[in-house]
Amino acid sequence: MIRILLADDYTIIRKGVRQILTQAYPNAEIEEIEEGEEWTDKVRNTPWDMIISDLPSADRGGWGTLQQIKENFPGLPVLILSLYTKEHYALRALQAGASGYLGKDAAPDELLSAVRQILAGKKYLAIPSSKN
Repeated sequence: MIRILLADDYTIIRKGVRQILTQAYPNAEIEEIEEGEEWTDKVRNTPWDMIISDLPSADRGGWGTLQQIKENFPGLPVLILSLYTKEHYALRALQAGASGYLGKDAAPDELLSAVRQILAGKKYLAIPSSKN
């Protein structure tokens, strides 16, 4: 069984991602939290196969949350799903330890491709557009 933690400030985003994942992985255990909320407690107390999260928020030190998770759980893959689509955000996320980066404007099939690739131990980087 696949266990995925979804972390995003927006409920509608979490629900949409959850629906896409549940259709592809009906037996998956998927839990939702608001981005920044209980990150480290959730990761420390529960074994996850992957985290899907928005960019780390400023209230938790920006990229520090991602770096902290990667320092404490180096094998835990994190897919950043973000509104920020400029290339430098994607590169910074990968440098901070993310396993992948995908814009929130991606098609559902692209999200599933990213999840499959990351769960297989590979990196995933959608070539961002330059909207933001």
